[in-house]
Amino acid sequence: MGVDEVGRGPLLGDVVAAAVILPNNILNLATPSAPSDGTTLPLWQADDVAIIPNHPLSRLTDSKKLSEKTRETLAPVIRQTAHRFAIAKIPPQVIDDINILQATMLAMQQAIGETVKNVIAKQPDARFTVIIDGNRVPDLTILPLGDQQLQARAVVKGDSRHAAISAASVLAKVSRDHDMLALAARYPAYHIDKHKGYPTAAHLAALAEYGILPEHRRSFAPVKRLLADLKQ
Repeated sequence: MGVDEVGRGPLLGDVVAAAVILPNNILNLATPSAPSDGTTLPLWQADDVAIIPNHPLSRLTDSKKLSEKTRETLAPVIRQTAHRFAIAKIPPQVIDDINILQATMLAMQQAIGETVKNVIAKQPDARFTVIIDGNRVPDLTILPLGDQQLQARAVVKGDSRHAAISAASVLAKVSRDHDMLALAARYPAYHIDKHKGYPTAAHLAALAEYGILPEHRRSFAPVKRLLADLKQ
């Protein structure tokens, strides 16, 4: 299972995580390394795992390296091809309450949990290897699994190195971008379709001119400063 998130840096909107299980028969797992000792995962489960050549998903990589058109093309194929997938969103109010790091961990935890739930409904004894982009692993002890059913590790730049993480990266990015387009239609003066909530000059100018939206993250510095100025 590959896991990734998008939306840590923007000033507004949800942070979004996705978890994806791709079928092994489309991955280049022909020469796995020696079995692990149970404390670390086999390298083939974390490093340089790609889609087999000539597959519709063979272009998968970190979503930030793909054009919007390519992401939009790949997303439905990922949904159709994946064994299981889930997307989780944490809203700005929760981000402000628990901070963006904890909100990101919560989003990943929820996406993983939903994927696990859907699998064990039909395969109660299923085993999971969870590969997470970045350098942190969320708390997975709350999942209804035995001690031997789940192994997890974080992989720095995993969205460029493991196809399942790349797939999760694309689903999370496309989902959040669609949410941003919906907000852009609701608040046209903010031009959210252009900056997707990130703190660009245009976004900061709109924030100063038109004010803070309900979807803005009030704990983030530019919004926090504006709130402080309004109180003076």
